[in-house]
Amino acid sequence: MQNETGIFHARIGYSNVVLLKNSETAILVDTGVKGNLNHILHFLKHRNVTPTDIRLIVLTHTHHDHTGNLHELAAASGAPVLVHRNEFDNLKNGFTPIPKGMGFYTRFISGLGSMVVPRFASPKAFEAQLFNENEFDLKPFGIDAKVIYTPGHTNGSQSVLAGDTLVAGDAFLNLSNGIIFPHFCNDPATLLNTWKTLFDSEIKTIIPGHGKPFAIEKAVPEYEKWKKKIK
Repeated sequence: MQNETGIFHARIGYSNVVLLKNSETAILVDTGVKGNLNHILHFLKHRNVTPTDIRLIVLTHTHHDHTGNLHELAAASGAPVLVHRNEFDNLKNGFTPIPKGMGFYTRFISGLGSMVVPRFASPKAFEAQLFNENEFDLKPFGIDAKVIYTPGHTNGSQSVLAGDTLVAGDAFLNLSNGIIFPHFCNDPATLLNTWKTLFDSEIKTIIPGHGKPFAIEKAVPEYEKWKKKIK
């Protein structure tokens, strides 16, 4: 593995996969949409990383679009998988409930999906080796970063904090239509509290689960808008 250090992201399917890398090791955050394994392997190769360089796979949450290539990457890397304790059983059992919608249309989609295709958002069953509760230090895996609990989108959502950059999963979006607050969210009031905590931190850059990285200040007007709607 060549001497390159940093945080790198790639759109895999319609979700982001993030690589934390230094000259000796790497950590992979999320595994993209099912059927895109070759795209992930190409992304790793482009960053001079082989699967066996990966020492840990972190899941920000267990929705299918973040766990789609988990089995293949866990097997290829031999790396343990870290999930939040609140979603450990979801992953193990292969069932994650479809999150609630934030508007009329998304509420309709969520409700219909829960009745017709209740496993739509679910991962393929996998038993993780590690779980986080509040904070998990990544230094033992060779990366100066930590996993922090960022609930709201799901009850077990977590993010990776590396310096002033947050690899946020779906705690934030950055879609082309301007959506930053997730349009599907299990507990919007909790997510707003999560956002407020993050705004009060030293974080400068957000790498969302969907869309391009952005400065955290971009989310402040969204926070103010949703705070008026959600009590």
